[in-house]
Amino acid sequence: MATRRRALRLLAELLFPRSCVACGAGLADEMLEAGLPGGMEELGPPLCQACVKSLCSICPPRCAACGRGLISESGLCMGCRGRDWSFDEAYPLFEYEGSFRSILGAYKFRERRSLAPFLASLAASAITARWPGRTLVPVPPRPGKLRAKGWDQVELIARQLERGGIRVARVLERLPSAQQKRLGLEARSANASAAYRLKPGARLPRAIVLLDDVITTGATAEACCSALREGGATELAVLALAAD
Repeated sequence: MATRRRALRLLAELLFPRSCVACGAGLADEMLEAGLPGGMEELGPPLCQACVKSLCSICPPRCAACGRGLISESGLCMGCRGRDWSFDEAYPLFEYEGSFRSILGAYKFRERRSLAPFLASLAASAITARWPGRTLVPVPPRPGKLRAKGWDQVELIARQLERGGIRVARVLERLPSAQQKRLGLEARSANASAAYRLKPGARLPRAIVLLDDVITTGATAEACCSALREGGATELAVLALAAD
């Protein structure tokens, strides 16, 4: 049955070829040139190899707190100087621009869920390299989102990581609140601080990596990590796919 399903997927790819979500290039020729054994292996993400190879993570030096790239500053960026975060460090993988913006936008807003394994592999590499053995805590979705839409972009990546052997603890919950992207800088902080809390009776590991898709002002990461620290976590890092 699995072999037949893969064969049907391959046939569909040849008859109705996908295109790269970043540059729009067709993928059928590239797939055939890859030399699939028997034409039966699982199809990869809707990305061409040129776009994958062009991705470049944020280069050092980085801010020691928020993880953004530093240009003229040293140690801490101007936004983090004089500010106390509840997390020890944040580490966004990419800037939210260029090809990665197209990739993440296709995943989040056009619901290209087939990108989840690719994005999870990027996250897994960072977790195993920087925080091996830590428990992952995903930022929770808005109440009712999973029921209404059937999925949440952060949760889907967390499930992929969980299947790959990374421990995941869903110990946070989000209360009804406004969407962060619709608010200004000061309003984001106030909204986030009231929106996230530990689930009643949650038991926390000591060392945690909080997972989010995009870090903008840091308000969501701060609110979640504040709740985690109050619950007993002592080592807190934030992993985001991108910094906006």
